[in-house]
Amino acid sequence: MTPGPELLNRVQTAFLSRGFQKLTMEALAEACGFTRRTLYNYFENKDAAFRAMFRQHNLELMHRAFEVARREQAAGAEVLDVFTALIDIRYGDTWRLIQPSPHALEIKGTVFRICTDIMIELATVFQSDLAAFIDTLTQAGALRLKGDYSAAELAQMLADAARGVNAVYPLLPLEHLTAQYRRITRAILYGYLDA
Repeated sequence: MTPGPELLNRVQTAFLSRGFQKLTMEALAEACGFTRRTLYNYFENKDAAFRAMFRQHNLELMHRAFEVARREQAAGAEVLDVFTALIDIRYGDTWRLIQPSPHALEIKGTVFRICTDIMIELATVFQSDLAAFIDTLTQAGALRLKGDYSAAELAQMLADAARGVNAVYPLLPLEHLTAQYRRITRAILYGYLDA
């Protein structure tokens, strides 16, 4: 059976509240409102549940980020505001979700241990979609890249910088994330855009 968003949200809540290592399939099933046997109809093991939850969470964020960015752009927002909103949702919303968890470091480690292939796949998709969005804005006249830069390069720089914000230590206070994404977005855009 394919797990739906509601089940995957319950899986996410269970991992955030209990961590990965100590959460058994029985406890996960209970947190999801299922018997362990029923949960096995959806996931072969705890790793599979975590991976499915991770994929769904990131796909939802990517969809919502572009939806908000398109809405901002259609409403006449400045290009900097459009990209800040997009980056803040795509990268900031995950960090705002994970950081308050007492299991934040364990969850981040688990992502790198069992979800690297998904991270690479989704990063590739996001950057491709971001480059296409940049091309759309360019064609609409909302921005103009310097002659020696491409939409793909700008997308890569924006994504790399946003991921870097989430990797700094000491951790940024959550209330400073949006401003930091805006600063890095502004610095990159002014380097890539033809004034």
